[in-house]
Amino acid sequence: MTDLARRRDAAAAIAIEAAALAARLRSEGGGVASLKGAQDFITEADGATERFIRGRLEEHFPGEAILGEEMGGVPDTTGPLWVLDPIDGTSNFARGGDRWCVSIGLVIAGRAVAGAIARHAPAEIFAAAEGLGASLNGVPIRAAPTTDIGRAIIECGWSLRLPIADFHRMAAAVTALGAGVRSGGSGALGLVDSAAGRLDAYLERHINSWDAAAAIVIAREAGCWTNGFDSGDWLARGNPIGVGAPALAAQLAALLEA
Repeated sequence: MTDLARRRDAAAAIAIEAAALAARLRSEGGGVASLKGAQDFITEADGATERFIRGRLEEHFPGEAILGEEMGGVPDTTGPLWVLDPIDGTSNFARGGDRWCVSIGLVIAGRAVAGAIARHAPAEIFAAAEGLGASLNGVPIRAAPTTDIGRAIIECGWSLRLPIADFHRMAAAVTALGAGVRSGGSGALGLVDSAAGRLDAYLERHINSWDAAAAIVIAREAGCWTNGFDSGDWLARGNPIGVGAPALAAQLAALLEA
């Protein structure tokens, strides 16, 4: 087994444990949300789950750097860096919904190279490592073979970090091409649903590194078209992101700029 495969498998096992922990904490009352900012939710379970993941990573990979949504960290590019979101889709999580996940990505030399994303219900684990393909519950996944954007279903993520008019403009451009629009409240799941061919694309004008460090690897390894998300100062500042059916690459790239 290669080192990347070992790290992918460790991330997957930890993510599954962490998702189960988050679900249990919610059932015990830890899912009550407060606001960090406009439409930016946090629960007690977010912090507890991140502490759990950090502890497990330290057991497996002592001394390696970690960057997490809730507890921060330094975006170190000199060695392996674990980039994690303990609960992506917190607004869904806090309302008792199931569209949320745990995301653990690995970055080496500034590039995302491995990762895992776990859902608790339904029980799903997406995983990938560079050059080794992508899988869902151990079964290889591929991007949708869609060639006609008029038949496509595209999820458009949004964030109040940018003017809401940016989201409206992109969504209008998607529908003008005849594609259907979705918005599910978890960028990480929208990305891996695109990797698995459940969606034809996921587009968002800005997303943070912890939301997508694992998902971008999964999408690339599933054969998706991807933009240059993990480039520049993406670890500290985030970037636009786009992934989707490879036959739609040119149209998707244009939509991301709409």
